[in-house]
Amino acid sequence: MKIHRIVVGLDPRHSTGFHELAALAARFEAELLGLFVEDEELLRFAALPFAREIGFPSAVRREVNLNNIERALRMRAELQRRACAEAFQARPNAWSFRVARGGLVELLIASVAERSVPTLLLPPGCRVDAEPVQLSVDELSPSLLRELLARARPVLIVPALPYKESNHHA
Repeated sequence: MKIHRIVVGLDPRHSTGFHELAALAARFEAELLGLFVEDEELLRFAALPFAREIGFPSAVRREVNLNNIERALRMRAELQRRACAEAFQARPNAWSFRVARGGLVELLIASVAERSVPTLLLPPGCRVDAEPVQLSVDELSPSLLRELLARARPVLIVPALPYKESNHHA
């Protein structure tokens, strides 16, 4: 089965090898979506008046500043977008980069629902050469995807049957 789309979950904790992803997209002749996820729970926590963090390695306790966290997330997203653009500069494959706020699982499921084509989901920190778990979009549930993402496994989502390759128009 031909993979038409690769969706990469990105977050500030993991660095991403976009050159490796560009090579993977070229090998499959697939488009790539880099989905940078701003963790909504972290931002809600940072907005609380009693939110504190303990620095490492200093062990100094300090207030959490929502504006600083939002600025850091924007900067990290922009660095990853630039790295993606650089990696795809010499590649003919289509790519896009999106910043979204919410939960990783829900945002990945929404990205699969956008197009009914075989889609490879790569969670943050996932090895791109790992063997993917294959699921039908009908089998996809938040709890199952959460479990697979916790194991940092790639997930190949195939459209509901009947899916015919000839119906896809890029």
